[in-house]
Amino acid sequence: MILIEVAKAEDAKGIRDVLEASFPTPAEADLVDAIVASKHYLPELALVAKDGAEVIGYSLLSECFVGEERILVLAPVAVKPEWQSRGIGARLIEAGIAKAKNTNYSCISVLGHETYYPRFGFELAKNYQIAAPFEVPDVNFMVYSLAEEIPSGVVRYPASFDVV
Repeated sequence: MILIEVAKAEDAKGIRDVLEASFPTPAEADLVDAIVASKHYLPELALVAKDGAEVIGYSLLSECFVGEERILVLAPVAVKPEWQSRGIGARLIEAGIAKAKNTNYSCISVLGHETYYPRFGFELAKNYQIAAPFEVPDVNFMVYSLAEEIPSGVVRYPASFDVV
């Protein structure tokens, strides 16, 4: 039985193992380390998927900005390759969104696959006049609205994102 829960300090090695197994370079794992060490880390929005004691998936919502307003960014979502295509990533995303709905943040931004994230309610960021701070196809930059009003402008990532 796969459980989704808030990540604990003792999950750190398992999280790094998931990230290193899921991405071709250690950049995503280094990004997570930098975010966790920053003031923009929100521990209640860091989730793990576990099979018993083994961490098999991870998702992180942390702070970024549109103008001066703090919003959330979903990055990364990862599942160990041998556990992929079993709905674990989807469960992590859904659990993160559910937790985010209980915060005061207005939206979640994500840079991701254009056919995957819309199934969770993500929409094109350009529809909300939100832009990425770098060149990216519009179909890959999306937001999930958590409030009636969300800010418009260019997303600004904290310095912790500079590691990637």
